[in-house]
Amino acid sequence: MSQEKAKMNSIVGSFFYGEVEENNVFPYPHFTDEQKEFAREMTDAVNRYCTDSIDGEKMDNEAKIPDEVIKGLAELGLCGMGVSEDLGGLDLDYSLYSRVFAEVASFDGSVATMLGAHQSIGYRALINEGSEEQKQKWLPSLASGEKLAAFCLTEPGSGSDAYSIKTKAVDNGDGTYTLNGQKLWITNGGSAEFYTVFAKTDHVIDGENKEKISCFIVEKSMEGVSFGEKENKMGIRASETRAVYFDKVIVPETNIIGEKGKGFKIAMNVLNSGRLSLGAGCIGGMKEIIKLATEHAKGRKQFGKSISEFGIIQEKLAEMCARTYATESIVYMTTGNMCKGLNDYYLETAVCKIYGSESLWKVVDTGLQIAAGNGYMKEYPYERLMRDSRINLIFEGTNEILRCFLALSGIRGPSENMKELGKITDVSKSLQDPIKSLGVLTNFAKSRVSKMIGQRLITKAHPKLEEYAGYFNSLLGAFAIQVENTLMKYGKKIIDNELPQQRLANMTIQLYVMVAVLSRTTSILNDDNIEQSKKDYVLNLALISLKDARGEFIANLKAMSNHDDKVIEKASQQVCDLDGYGLDIIDF
Repeated sequence: MSQEKAKMNSIVGSFFYGEVEENNVFPYPHFTDEQKEFAREMTDAVNRYCTDSIDGEKMDNEAKIPDEVIKGLAELGLCGMGVSEDLGGLDLDYSLYSRVFAEVASFDGSVATMLGAHQSIGYRALINEGSEEQKQKWLPSLASGEKLAAFCLTEPGSGSDAYSIKTKAVDNGDGTYTLNGQKLWITNGGSAEFYTVFAKTDHVIDGENKEKISCFIVEKSMEGVSFGEKENKMGIRASETRAVYFDKVIVPETNIIGEKGKGFKIAMNVLNSGRLSLGAGCIGGMKEIIKLATEHAKGRKQFGKSISEFGIIQEKLAEMCARTYATESIVYMTTGNMCKGLNDYYLETAVCKIYGSESLWKVVDTGLQIAAGNGYMKEYPYERLMRDSRINLIFEGTNEILRCFLALSGIRGPSENMKELGKITDVSKSLQDPIKSLGVLTNFAKSRVSKMIGQRLITKAHPKLEEYAGYFNSLLGAFAIQVENTLMKYGKKIIDNELPQQRLANMTIQLYVMVAVLSRTTSILNDDNIEQSKKDYVLNLALISLKDARGEFIANLKAMSNHDDKVIEKASQQVCDLDGYGLDIIDF
């Protein structure tokens, strides 16, 4: 199911330059006929199995996924979706992988978490960087589900700051390493047989000993591997989460994945692709909530008519579906472009994770509100779905740290270009040599003027979307100017200023939503094989999501210059000084 690939630059990354390559976003990367046929067969099989075999309420109460459920999923091939066929996998491309994973997630968050931890991150480093010998040795049993995998990076003292891990692997000089340390909150921790473990190793660089991170394969059977008690979680309770301990574990050098000392990059690449399946899983969850909420809204009668006829409920249903449509659009634009050759996709997958998880949370909250009192009762699935969905905003990089990651990664390129102007925080110093600086400054000025005027960047949108295509073009230019203004204002200090980072990230997210929705909707409206009623529905969802994205963008754009960041900083410090709210109506 592979497609011909050509190297493609990051779409999201290009936004920071005020650019977008239209041929990379139009036409929208829909499934091929072969993909469609396989996806229908596979999702139908998953649907039938999950309907018959998965009892989410029972698993939540017992805090366990039955062994027979895992075995059944494995028999469907769901433990080896990305593994090549010759090693026992389904060899699915990114789009098919995401669609099948979304089907599983629509039934149960715990099962999706277990499967995602197993293959989206658990043994992904082995697929990405493993030697042929390593792949031959371990992938068949992992793809078949005979063995489960776990990804061991997080530690008690290192969450988002992954490079601060303490786990250490010491070279014994005999072809083995001694591994000591502990990992925290590891999904599949006690049930896995295969662990991708990240540990510090010593390296002599320029005559000095320095620590770098390396990636090791550790097996459960190795002496010195042990586990903490199963964590009692708020949601995804049936998935297993434990601490994993390594006490003088002897690991052969042949178990190092990739190059020694390159483990940090390996870990980041795993998480970058893993966030994609998380975004896809959120789509499955949203569809299930919408189905439940719609059924309730149509069946619930008040004041002589169903509540689906009341405007406020109609608004909720429409916005839930528009959010889902937008999330689906960005996820499958990303997967489609990855299949076509998009190599640097870490910005896109970060957007998918942030927007997808926050959309799911909003949709779950709205669905519960529509269900009203029923939604709050444990006999209905809403409260379990709400508990299960909350973790998505936290794991595989909190949405806060991912926003910083998105902004700082994006501005890196423009900041390099602006170095030609001299010190970024003081452009006037470039004028110390007017003759030398003239060419640079003239080009810079021309660039800013073109962005302010607005370039005709998106030209292929359907006529019914022309207004929002125009909005996108002007917003993209305004965004690039804000990137430059931010760099000139903060210089290197931007690293320590998270609120403007957050606003830049928010604008980036909305731009990607807009371009993906414009592209997908255009393809649907131009397709003569799609019935008009579906086109009308899609257009309405697109207009709602585009309006929402534009509004969010403009709010963040205005806040770049009109904000209360200093007040927030001072008030927050006062809260910390008072160890909380610090006020009482009795005294004040």
